[in-house]
Amino acid sequence: MKVTGFSHASVNVHGVVEETLKFYREFMGLGELERPANLRIPGAWLQAGEAQIHLIGAEDDGRAGNPIGPHYAVLVEDLEQAVREIEAAGLQFLRIGKDQSSQVWITDPAGNTIELQQDPDA
Repeated sequence: MKVTGFSHASVNVHGVVEETLKFYREFMGLGELERPANLRIPGAWLQAGEAQIHLIGAEDDGRAGNPIGPHYAVLVEDLEQAVREIEAAGLQFLRIGKDQSSQVWITDPAGNTIELQQDPDA
C-alpha cells in the first residue's frame, strides 16, 4: 500500500459538539467546512492547514476499527489495492461506501484506528 498524504484526524466530542466547535473556531482560529449532506452523525469538519479535524458527535462504543471513535485518516494511491493487501495480510477491516467515496478502517497492533481513503489526485 502506498500512502500519499494525511487527510484528517477525528476526535469524539459526544455531548459537547457545540462547545468544542466553538473552541476550535474561536480559540484555535480554524475555519468550519461544509460536511456531506448524507452524514447521519452529528459533528463538524474544520480546516487545519492542509489537513482537517473532524469532530464526531456520536457515542463511541470502544470497538476496534470504530469509524466514530478517535482515528486519523491517510490518503492512499490505490484503495482497491490497499484492500487486497489488507485481505492478504488477514487483517480485519470495515468498509463503507463505494468507488471514490469509499472509506476503509483498520486497526494497528496498538489498537489505534486508521482510516484509508482514495487519494483523489492519484
